[in-house]
Amino acid sequence: MHLLTALNVLLAGVWAGMYLFTTLVVSPAFVQLFPDAAERAAYRRVVGRIYARVNGFVTALLVLAVLALGVRHGWTWALRAELLLLAVIGALTGWHVWQSGGERTQDRPPTPWLTQLTLLAVLLLCVAALLA
Repeated sequence: MHLLTALNVLLAGVWAGMYLFTTLVVSPAFVQLFPDAAERAAYRRVVGRIYARVNGFVTALLVLAVLALGVRHGWTWALRAELLLLAVIGALTGWHVWQSGGERTQDRPPTPWLTQLTLLAVLLLCVAALLA
């Protein structure tokens, strides 16, 4: 396995791990820790801003790794799929932030199908990274 390929798989795994931890651990914990919706929303905004900075850096590195692999080894269907999935995940994440209230004080959970669709896209991203 080439260094770029290993970096691609590692970054996709880090991205997926961050998303899974936030979705399956942090969000449910916030509901129990902060029963007051306004307080929960305030803490979610803080965590969300920090998460966005870290995730943005990881996403940028992942895109750079995919682009480098494409330039160096050719644009396989798996690399094209990774770029497409990153765009889809970005759109779904933006939709999630908009739906949940963004910077407003509301704290609405995303619809289950939106979370499930994003989880499916994240899983496919990891598969594409492994196949790239």
